[in-house]
Amino acid sequence: MPRGITIGPTYYPTKEAVRDVCRSIVQRYGVGGDVTGPDEDAFLRHLLERHPEYDLKRGDGIAHFRVIAHTDHGRRSVGLALVRLDGEVADFSWNACLTPLSQRTQVLAALRHAIADQVAASRTAALDSGQPLVCSVTGVPIRSAAELHIDHAPPTFLDLAEAFIAANGGVEDFRILPDTGAGVTYIELEDKVLEGRWQNHHQERAVLRPVLKRVNLSDLRRAGTAGAPAP
Repeated sequence: MPRGITIGPTYYPTKEAVRDVCRSIVQRYGVGGDVTGPDEDAFLRHLLERHPEYDLKRGDGIAHFRVIAHTDHGRRSVGLALVRLDGEVADFSWNACLTPLSQRTQVLAALRHAIADQVAASRTAALDSGQPLVCSVTGVPIRSAAELHIDHAPPTFLDLAEAFIAANGGVEDFRILPDTGAGVTYIELEDKVLEGRWQNHHQERAVLRPVLKRVNLSDLRRAGTAGAPAP
């Protein structure tokens, strides 16, 4: 029998029931329409929290959601996107939000969340330096805060995370903080002592650098070397 799923405070008997809510939002607002209903906005925020690339999609924060049309391999489709606080639009698949996350994916997400303050501090320091910002990958000037992302120079975030995981028993030994039933904003480690050791490990070894947003979220991502995005 199909298993139900909880999105925020609401239980749905099937994943298809969640998809129906998404389709109803698309139908109500139409292509180009911003989602203005508070209940629908809350539903989409809770749904997006389940996305395997939530931190990447969220970026600097979510302003609201929008219905968009896009073309993939010549086929036009209509779906949902989030509009970030900086005005960037990022589409997301609601089906991806309904796919169970592997233990490894959850652990990496928890480790990313645990060092978000370090990444944010690096970004703030870059903006407050008073020096012209230049992309560490392309050498192109970074002309505004909206264009700035923080990336890991080698060793990458994945290099650091996987080394730490291996040195601490493997992914199965990393327990994830249980869902409270009210919606999870971030995936977090249950063991806060272990989380602290990871934060120290990252602080001592990570080399964070400024890059253009388009480099961090496209070029490096396609190459498989992107680090943790700025929160």
